[in-house]
Order: sequence, then C-alpha cells, then structure tokens
Amino acid sequence: MERMLKVYDGEAKQVAKIPETRLIARYPAFLMVGASEAAKAALSAAWLIEDVTDQFQVQSGDQTIETAIPRTGAAGETLAHPAYKDEQEPPSGPHHYIVQFVGPIKKKWLADVRQAGADLTEPYEGFAVVALLSPPALAKVSKLSSVRWVGHLPYEARMSEHVRRQTDHDLSVKPGPIEPSGRFIDDAYTLQFFYGEQAEHARQPIRDLGFDIVEFTPGSKAMVVRFIGEGAGLRQDRLRKLARIHGVRNLSARPVRRLTSDRASQVMGAEKSLNAPPGLGLSGDGEVIGICDSGLDSGDPKNIHPDFMGRIKVLKSYPIASSYDSYVDNPGHDDGAADVNIGHGTHTAGAIVGDGTASAKLQDLSGRVRGLADRAMLVFQAIEQGLEWKDQKWLDQYGKYVFAGLPLELRTLFDFAYSQGARIHSNSWAGGDTAGYDNDCQIVDQFIWDKPNFCILFSAGNDGTDADNDGVVDLGSVGTPGTAKNCITVGACENARPDVTLTYGERWTDKFKVDPIKSDRVADNASDIAAFSGRGPTTDGRIKPDIVAPGTYILSARSRALPDDIINYGLPKGSNLYMYMCGTSMATPLAAGGVGIVREYLRKVRKIKSPTAALLKAAVIAGAEPVGKNPTPPDNNQGFGRLNIDNVLAPPAPLNTAFIEGSGMNTGDLNERVITVKESGQNLRFVMAYSDFPGPKLVNNLNMVVRDPAGVPHIGNVNANGGFDANNNVELIVIPQAPAGDYRLQVIGANVPRGPQRYALVVIGAIGPAV
Repeated sequence: MERMLKVYDGEAKQVAKIPETRLIARYPAFLMVGASEAAKAALSAAWLIEDVTDQFQVQSGDQTIETAIPRTGAAGETLAHPAYKDEQEPPSGPHHYIVQFVGPIKKKWLADVRQAGADLTEPYEGFAVVALLSPPALAKVSKLSSVRWVGHLPYEARMSEHVRRQTDHDLSVKPGPIEPSGRFIDDAYTLQFFYGEQAEHARQPIRDLGFDIVEFTPGSKAMVVRFIGEGAGLRQDRLRKLARIHGVRNLSARPVRRLTSDRASQVMGAEKSLNAPPGLGLSGDGEVIGICDSGLDSGDPKNIHPDFMGRIKVLKSYPIASSYDSYVDNPGHDDGAADVNIGHGTHTAGAIVGDGTASAKLQDLSGRVRGLADRAMLVFQAIEQGLEWKDQKWLDQYGKYVFAGLPLELRTLFDFAYSQGARIHSNSWAGGDTAGYDNDCQIVDQFIWDKPNFCILFSAGNDGTDADNDGVVDLGSVGTPGTAKNCITVGACENARPDVTLTYGERWTDKFKVDPIKSDRVADNASDIAAFSGRGPTTDGRIKPDIVAPGTYILSARSRALPDDIINYGLPKGSNLYMYMCGTSMATPLAAGGVGIVREYLRKVRKIKSPTAALLKAAVIAGAEPVGKNPTPPDNNQGFGRLNIDNVLAPPAPLNTAFIEGSGMNTGDLNERVITVKESGQNLRFVMAYSDFPGPKLVNNLNMVVRDPAGVPHIGNVNANGGFDANNNVELIVIPQAPAGDYRLQVIGANVPRGPQRYALVVIGAIGPAV
C-alpha cells in the first residue's frame, strides 16, 4: 500500500532519487510524496517525514469513508462504494459534495474548483472541502488533476450522535431522550443549514414532515423545530427525512444547558502576580469581563452585594427563549436578573471580580474572599428563568429554573458583551452531546474567528463518572459548548482543604461506587483532578479540557436573594454573604480571573494593546503545571495542567517569558525564528495556540517544530499523539534541562484551506531579557 508522506527539508531532486517514490506536490515547507514502505524507511533515514496517510480518511457518522476507493467517475457518474451501501441516492439537481484534494489544500486548487462551477461551502476534514455542485460542475471537478476523490456528503454525517441513535433505536421502549434525563428538550431539534436562504426555503418542507418551527430569525442559518407527530417509529422516519432536506448541515437534539456548579489563588500560583511590589500588583484594573450565568444577587446594581458595588457596568436579563413556548405556560417571561435559585451566578461572579469587602472582618479567614481580577468591571448577562411547565414530567426532568434565556444565536450574547467593552467572557454551563460539536460550538468558534481579541471560557461540565466501576474516571464526558476549539475549556482540580471530610462516594453515590475514587476526599489534594470534572477527548480526538483550576469547596459570594436554607456546601463562620460550592462552574471563573490579570499584564507591561484570545490561551497553558497521575501533559484529564499565573508572568530567575503574535500562514508556509537560551540546565517550554476556522474538526492545521542546537527536531504534542498533531490548535513542546544555544522555532502551515491563519507563541526559559 502506498503511503502518503510529507518530507521536510528535502530537495525534490534528492527525494525523487529514492526508488518507489512519487512526487505529488511541492510546498515551501515540505514536499508531498507517495512512497512504498521501503521508500518511507529510506526517506525517514534522510529527512524529517510525516506520514499523513490516515488523514485522507473521511469520517461519516459512525463509519469511515475510504477515499482510496472512488465514488464518482471521471464523467461525474456514481460508482459503488462500501460506505454508501445504505445511502439513498439524492434527487436530481445540485447537491453538497465532499471534494478531496491530493494533498494539503493550495489556493490555486480552490480557484480551479470554483472555475469548474463549484460553490465552495466550507472546509472539511481529510484535505477536503464541501462544495455545492450541479451535475455539469460535478463532472468537471472530478476531472481536475488536483482532486483525489469526490462523493456526496452523506446524510448520516449531518446528524449528531444523539440523533443517529434516535433513528437507530426502538424509541417505543424508552420514549424521549436516550441520554440521561434532563440533557435535552424532549422532541426538539436544532437544524443548521449551510446558508440562510436554504433555511428560508426549507420552512414548508419542514412543516410537511410534521415539525413545528419554534425558534427562527429570518436570515439565520439555524432554527429550532419540534416534532408534533405520534409514535416513535414515525419520529425515526421523519428525522431521517429532515436530514435529507436540501442545505441541511447538521441536525442535533436541542440541549438543556445546565449549571456546572480565599485559598484558590495560592493553588493557582498567583501570589507574586497579585501582591504589591516587588510583586506585579495586578488586579484586573482596566479589564471588562463578561459573565453569562443565572443572575446576580438582588438584580439591582444600585442595591448589590458589597463585593460588587461600583463595578457593575451592565446587568441584563434575557427572557425565556421562544423554543420553550410550546412547553410552558409563561412564554417569553422575564423574572429579572436576581439570583434566586441556588446562587450560582453570584458565586461565579465573586470568583472573578468580587473584591471581598464583606469579608474583611470575618475572624476565621486568613484573608479577604475575593476574585483574582477584583478591580475589573463586570458585564453580567442573566439567563436563568423560572418556567411554568405545562406537564409535570418536564418539571421532574428539568426542574423549575433553567438557563432558558439562552438564545438560539449565542452570537447575540457575545455581541452585546463585546459592545460593552468586555474582552473576556466566562460561562459556567454545559449540556447536550458530551464530547460532540453542536451549533453553539460553531458559534463560539465563529465569533472568536471574527473577533480574535475576544477570549471565551467554558466549563468542562460535571459529567465525569466511573460507569464501568474500575476505579478510574471514564473519558469522553466533556460538555458542549466547551468542546469548541477556540475557547478555553476549564476542568476542575481539587482545592487544598484537608479539613473537609466529604468523599466522592458520599456525594455522588451513583457515579463513584468503587475505590480508590469512592473513598477519596473531594478537597484534600490540589494535585488531584476532581472526579466529577468532564474529561476529553472530543469525538474528533481533540484534547479537552485545556486547563484545570480549583473546583471543590470554593468559597465565594452568596446571593442575598436566596432563602436562608440555601447554603449549598456550607457557610463560613459568622457570615451568610459567602458560601462554598463545587463544580467546574467554580473552576471556570477562577481561570477567567486569571486570564484577566494576564491580559492586564500584557497591556500594561508588555504594551500589547489588544492581546488576542490565542495569545491569552497560549499564556495560561504555558504556565500550567502537571497534576494528576501524568507528569507530562497534555492528556484528557487535566488538559495541559493546572493554572499557574506566576509561572508565566513572574517566573523565577533565570527564566523569562516571550510573548509573540505571529503573522498569517497559508498552506505550506514556514515561519522561523531563533530563540537563544543563555544558560543551560533549565526547562524550556514552547506553546503555540491559534483560533481556528469554525468546524467540527481542525480546519487549519499548523504544526510547531523546534530544532535544538544539535539539530534534533522536537515536535508539538508528540507525547499526546506520537508524531505530528493534526487534531489540536494548541501545541506544547517541553525540552528538559535545555542546553544553551540557538533553537530554531518553526511554525509550519501543514494545511490551511481557510487562511491566512494567525497564531500566538509563548516561550518560557532561560532566554535572556523577556521578549
């Protein structure tokens, strides 16, 4: 079998001399070649190579399409293919096709496809794009020398895993959601289209299939529909037909977004950064941070919890979204911004910007109960609403208070916060298909792509569990939208409160039935990952969460609008203005506060006027330190490690930190710079991060390679993937006890179909004066 290889540093003439080697395409940074196994071994002995054979495979729902087998003939005719044996032929007319190229995508190849009559819709995996092709265009595109394979975009690939399971299972056995109760709205679905006009044209066909359109804004690419027919079998049939409507990009169940509910700054290593000189004296001053959560204290900025007084820029409440109208007796209701349920929003806000005013005189605390960015301004968006459900079963499933104010178009939330000056946005909620990529993920990635200086954080969710009872927390439980590529996803490690005796088995009896987890205390070791914390990988193999922060027994502000008996995990002695809570909900705002002081530092000290989200992400990952059982992250329990702000902003001598905003990259580009290590024996750490083009898998693939003074190459994320990483938009290289000398830091445009792609780099080491 021929292997598809990238050959770095090799000259075309030299490579061509290797027997059984076929030159496919040339790029500035590498050559694309086909080679036998023997030729691969010879090439590997002479140059740095990357085997990308597996990257040409295309995933369709639950199966892999082998693109070495043709689906479309040279004249545009359809050929038999094993991956399409159960796929119904589309009706006549233009349709969306997967167009795969012979290698990493060049701009000229895209231009040639357009010239052949294709409407390029969006990038796809496997060196491919999705294109709208008429029959004549299909025939022309199939003949292009740069095109390797063409096949209709399968309808199964347009359905989320949850919907695919609904169409595969006998729903008469268990009506409603197959996932755990309370994760999705019963019988409601989100439909995404490639174009807004396709959504408009689909309105009548959708109704003809027995669906009501319950939320849709003209011009939008997405809508929420509800099945109103009778019978599980009919619903299965209609869901399949819904996915076949022209222009449907994705069909997923409508999620119910759920909560992911004074020592933390020590655990996160922020004391040097926060303390007055000789510390850095950072406090979030000049930052505006947005929070989307349940509510904030009384809901009145003029009569607010003392810890927020004078620093609320905006407090806005969002009414019940129209997708709930057919389920409730109070459609469109807005009960205001007060935090009246469990105090979730007040607690998360306190962890970011609370200044501890009300805790100054508490006797049993070593210091004020305050967030890291305690001088930042706050834009608060209240989305929790009390629902008057029409049916008791929905009240039992979802509860009275739901984050029902979340609009279908999350962009409206981010747009508002951005317009108010917020450049950091914290979200302690999750739900939907665990490990998947849904409409909200797409919006998160799109917004950061469009506004690269807007940093969004999401919690990893609290769905960590030991379902197989082997004493180890299962993987694949991270919640959406935290599975988006461009946000910072935060998991939870434990806090340092050894006096807390509660165990995971006591608190989560159904999740953790077996030791050692069952008997483990929830807050006794800051180097342990919280058992409930959502784990990666995502369904497409990306590392999540990105980082972890303390998330057990976090003490923060308590809403004064709560009844006296709502104390969650308890109150500190002498005050009902604070309380303890657990969850990735608590870890996320602590991380957001850390991002706030990093951003303040970059603006004030490094004079970077508007740091990108990618640079902020690279910075917090560069400073992260390993926790858990793996001393060499990244992994899918801790991501890249526990947040440590001092490691990146105030590293101990002789270490310094370089912050670099890189230029735009296209396919095959090579950007190289020299990093000089002045003193041997210190660890050298490189992080590259970039905000990728939206899509369920990595679209623009950049690789980081560092060549040490001896010329030995070090590859980003090699510990996680065993070679070049084609899944993640964050890469880490650690060189222990690095010798002095010059290091060539290379960023390579491995495949950039939607460029140019900017990136950010952070380097920590004995590199002389900070860059």
